[in-house]
Amino acid sequence: MLLTGSTGFVGSHLFGVLEQAGFDVIGATRDPQAATARSPGRTFRALDVREEATLEPAMQGCDAAVYLVHSMADAKDYDDVEQRSAQAFARAAREAGLRRIVYLGGIKPSGRPSRHLMSRLKTGAALRDGTVPTIELQASMIIGAGSESFRIVRDLSARLPMMLLPAWLETRTEPIALDDVTAAIAHALRIDHPESAAYALPGPEVMSCREILLRTAEHLGHAPRMWGVPFVSPHLSSYWITLVTRADKNVARELVEGLRSDLLARDAGFWRLYPEHRRLSFHEALLRALPEEERALSPKARWLERVVHEIAPRPGKRAG
Repeated sequence: MLLTGSTGFVGSHLFGVLEQAGFDVIGATRDPQAATARSPGRTFRALDVREEATLEPAMQGCDAAVYLVHSMADAKDYDDVEQRSAQAFARAAREAGLRRIVYLGGIKPSGRPSRHLMSRLKTGAALRDGTVPTIELQASMIIGAGSESFRIVRDLSARLPMMLLPAWLETRTEPIALDDVTAAIAHALRIDHPESAAYALPGPEVMSCREILLRTAEHLGHAPRMWGVPFVSPHLSSYWITLVTRADKNVARELVEGLRSDLLARDAGFWRLYPEHRRLSFHEALLRALPEEERALSPKARWLERVVHEIAPRPGKRAG
């Protein structure tokens, strides 16, 4: 099977999961030589979803594909790029004779979708409109090392002894562990499911963004002071997030704009088709994600966070 986005956040973790599940995995990437140098025991093929001529050759000999591609950080017109890419991928999948596509997208919000979330939803629709049966898995925040949204949460929690909390941080979501996401994708490739469909992929807990920040800070040994600020928009918030965290400014803006309304599943979604799987709690997901994320910090960042940790109030200790 073909794994697009194989060197990205989800793809790099999913590769091993699929191999352990018995799949013969071919990684798709723009630079297969670099990918092979990093992972010499794996097979990679050249593929750029924006170059239609690369699609069908990469799919040759494959019976299924996982679609993990997005262009949010690469192009100003990323939503148009994503739609054209998904349509081209669906056409190539038909010509190559694939039996299944699995797409990891985003959850549909309760209100009007942001540009980023609308693009994810349209990408899923474009793939499902093709003739190859497609299972779309719609997740909200993924808790795992390398996730842009989780990196923002982790850095804010580690670096701010005091936080101003805009009203949009009361938005609720169902964060899901990376290990649960990869397990769901592997299961979606295996099951008998002849029709295209979209399923929510919720985590086991409903949490506000404020609660996510607070619980992550507590796990790191911090107890930041928090004050509500009702009139700071997501767009303005993205500027200070870029200053404090390692997030790409364009990605940060798009992610935060997506938090204007709740991101909640209407039901158990895909887990109805996988009832034997036990999802990790938010605490368990943090235990797995934080050590790996912290190993990626620069020496300067580690020093800065140690200083912040020394001056920050601790859980159970009265501040001031």
